[in-house]
Amino acid sequence: MTHVPRHGFLTRGALRARSDEQIVAALRGGDDEAMAVITERYRDRLVAYVRRMSAGADAEDVVQDVLTRAFLALRADDRPMTLRPWLYRVAHNRCLDVLRKPVPLPTDEVDLGPTATTLGEQVAGRERLRQVVADIQDLPDQQRSALIIRELEGLSYEELADALDTTVPAIKSLLVRARMNLAKAAEARALAEQQWVERALPAPAARPATA
Repeated sequence: MTHVPRHGFLTRGALRARSDEQIVAALRGGDDEAMAVITERYRDRLVAYVRRMSAGADAEDVVQDVLTRAFLALRADDRPMTLRPWLYRVAHNRCLDVLRKPVPLPTDEVDLGPTATTLGEQVAGRERLRQVVADIQDLPDQQRSALIIRELEGLSYEELADALDTTVPAIKSLLVRARMNLAKAAEARALAEQQWVERALPAPAARPATA
């Protein structure tokens, strides 16, 4: 199928086949359809990131604002950049701007898969998920963002460093500390649960004295 240019611009279908670098060049060249393709390519990923970075926030609104800022910035600045990590940097900074307050954790509509067959298993699964989400929310901002972007997108250390405006050694350190902090939180919770169970159990009956 032959794509018909729109007054010198490619159609949206043709743009979809282009690389990020080519789409950015098209946008900077005045092609508004290029922004539509960027939105198609990254909107859902950014929404997922914002939801995990700042649970309970209106991720749709935040990402709409991120994409608007991205459009204006890309049109105003022609410096070389790598689109994917740059979009995550914009989203990260926006999260830090507007999503500081504690919010309810979004665990009400989680699919726990076919193994959670009983009500008890579903409740236990939801509680474990709630605890993990809470532990992630308790991480320092940079650790939380590095971990979420790494797990969601699998960015390289170099791309993560670009997204968070830091160095590769700093990214590696952030990820190690984030995982250590999550492990410590899980260990502390398991110890607290064990102590609670021990306190709740009745004391063993005293043995009768022997003659």
